Amino acid sequence: QKNMKQVILKVDPNADSKGSANDILKALGFESATHYQFCSLTNIDRDYPDIIDDLEKIWAEVDNEYDFPYFAHVSLGWDKNPRYQTFCPGIVRKNTPENVQKAFEKARDYADAHPGQPPLIVINSWNEWTETSYLQPDNLYGYGYLEACKKVFMES
Repeated sequence: QKNMKQVILKVDPNADSKGSANDILKALGFESATHYQFCSLTNIDRDYPDIIDDLEKIWAEVDNEYDFPYFAHVSLGWDKNPRYQTFCPGIVRKNTPENVQKAFEKARDYADAHPGQPPLIVINSWNEWTETSYLQPDNLYGYGYLEACKKVFMES
C-alpha cells in the first residue's frame, strides 16, 4: 500500500484531493498490483514472523482499499549490508526456512481466498545475494528455502 501511494504522489503530489488511490491507479492503467520487498511495507529490523503478521494486515488493507487483483508477495529476507562498508540498519532476523515456509503458507492461503484472480504469488528472490533475499541453496540452510517452497506449492 505504501508503494502504491508513493507512485501516486510521484505522478501528482496533490493526488489525495483528486480521487482515491484506487481510482488514480485505475486511471493510470493499473490492472493489478504487488510489492517488491518487505522493507517498503513495514519495519524490517526485527524477527521474520513479526513481519509476516504485519503483511497479513497489509494484505487485508489492500483488499479493502483497492478493487483490482493484488498478488501476495513473500521476501526471503533483507540485509543490504553486503553492499556497503558501513553498517546500514534494517535487517530481517530469523528468516529460517521454517519461518519462510509459514510465509509461503499464508501467501498461498491469501491466493486461495481470491479464487476470481490468477493464483499468483510473487517471491523475492531467486538470487539477491547482496540483499540476503534468495531461494538458491547456501552454506547455512542448504536447500531449505527451496524445500519450503516445494512443500507449500507442490506437495499440498
